Amino acid sequence: MVLRSDNKLVPTSSSLLSNFKNKPFNLLNDSKKLLTTLSASHISIKEAIDTLIESSPKECDVCLVFVSRTYELKDIEIIPQYLYSKFKPKFLGGCVVDKIYNNNNTNNNDGHGISLLLGNWKNFSGFCTNIKGQSHQFKSNSVGRWKSLDDIKNDDELSNLFDINKFKSISSVPNEFDLPEELKILKNKNINPDLIFLVSDSEPYQFIESLDYHFPTSKKIGIIGTSTPFLTGQPFSLFHNDNIFSRGTIGVALSAESTNTFKNQFQIEYPSLSTIGDPLKITSCRGNIILKLDGTNPTKLLLDKLQLVDDKKILSSKETELYIGLYNSDDKENQLDESSLIINKISSGDPVKGNLAVDTITDLTEGQFIKFFYKKNELDATFLQNKLKDHDETQIILTVSDQDTMDSTSLLKLNNNKNIFGATSENGIIIGKGKNRNTWVCNVPYSTASLLLSK
Repeated sequence: MVLRSDNKLVPTSSSLLSNFKNKPFNLLNDSKKLLTTLSASHISIKEAIDTLIESSPKECDVCLVFVSRTYELKDIEIIPQYLYSKFKPKFLGGCVVDKIYNNNNTNNNDGHGISLLLGNWKNFSGFCTNIKGQSHQFKSNSVGRWKSLDDIKNDDELSNLFDINKFKSISSVPNEFDLPEELKILKNKNINPDLIFLVSDSEPYQFIESLDYHFPTSKKIGIIGTSTPFLTGQPFSLFHNDNIFSRGTIGVALSAESTNTFKNQFQIEYPSLSTIGDPLKITSCRGNIILKLDGTNPTKLLLDKLQLVDDKKILSSKETELYIGLYNSDDKENQLDESSLIINKISSGDPVKGNLAVDTITDLTEGQFIKFFYKKNELDATFLQNKLKDHDETQIILTVSDQDTMDSTSLLKLNNNKNIFGATSENGIIIGKGKNRNTWVCNVPYSTASLLLSK
C-alpha cells in the first residue's frame, strides 16, 4: 500500500506497458495498460474492490480474479456481479482459492484478500464449459481411476450418453475432444493461442485433453479452485462474468502479437520432493499399473532404493509419501528431458506381486522412463523467492497447498514488491508447457508453477 497526498491508502499496482511506442501492442491507446496486478486485503469485499478501482486502469478487456476462502458467504456471493459492474471487462474469470498472494507492502501476508490481473489484449477468447447439467465424475478414487464398464452399463443415463466401445483404456475418454463455441472459432481459423488460462473444479481432465488435442503448442496454466462446501454450500465457487458456478471450467485463450509477450520462462518446481536413485525403464505395464521395471519387481526395487536414502527419518516413517515422475514416452535414455516430467503419487504397491499403481489417468508405456521421489519432512521455504528475485516482470504464480496443514509457504514467503498474480489451492494446479500434449494436474504439496508474461 502507498499513502497518497489526500491521506488515503491505495494498493500497489504494476504495469508492463510504460512506453507504448517501444511495445508491440501499439494499437492500444494511453488509457489502456497492457497488464496490471492489483490486490487488497480488506475485511469487507466491497471495500476491497472499491479500493482497487482507485488505482485500476480506465479500461480492461480481461479481468482475472482470485479470492481467498477467508471471506464470508455474503461477500463471496456478490463478488462476480460487483466486480463485473465496476470494472466492466469483456471477460471476467476466476475462483475462490485457499490463499492469494497479496502484493501490498506489509510483513503480515496471511493470504487473505482479493487479487486481480487486468489485461488489455487485442486477441483473446473467454469461455466456460461443463457448468450445467448433471456432473459425471470420471476420475474416482479407485486404482483404475475411470468408472468401470459395469458401472456405466448399470447407469441408464451414462449408458445413453456414452459409447461403451470407446472405453479401451484408463486414458480413453468419450468426449470426442469437444470444445466450447468460442474455442471452436479459433480452431476453424487455425489460430493456436499462445496461452490458455484456466480455473476449474476437480474434473478438468477431459477438457484439458481436448485442449491438448486441438491446441498442442499452446501453453496452459490454471488452478483447481478450493473446495467450498462448508463456505458456500457448493463444491466449488467459480466466477464467469457476473455469474458464480459450482462446477465446470472457465478460462481465456490469449494470442499475442509478439513472441516476447508470453515468455518461455515457464518453471515448475517441486521443493517438497527428493529423488530416489536414477531413472528406470518400464519393461511391462498395463494401464496405470507398472508390472516390471528394468525387468524386475518394481515394488521391491523401490524398497531397496529407499534403503539407500540418507534421510533416515524417511525410513522410520510409515507415512512417507512416495511419488513417481514419468518422462515423455518418446524420450531416449541418454536424452531424458527433466522439464517434461509429470509427477504422480504412487497409489499402492504389492511387494509379493511387485505391482505398482500410479495415481494417473494416462496409460503408461513400455519403454517409458520413470524416476522415484519421496516427500521431504522439511522444506526450503525460500526456494521460489531466490528463483525469482531478479525478475521485475509480471508473473502468474500458482502453488499447491499441503492438504494436511493447508500451508502454502512458498507463495507467502515471496518478496512483497513482486508484480505477481498468484494463488494457492489444496486441489492442485494445471500445467501445460505446450509440448508433447502433456497438460496435467499437479497435486504434489508445495509444487509451484510460475509463468513470466512479458518484459
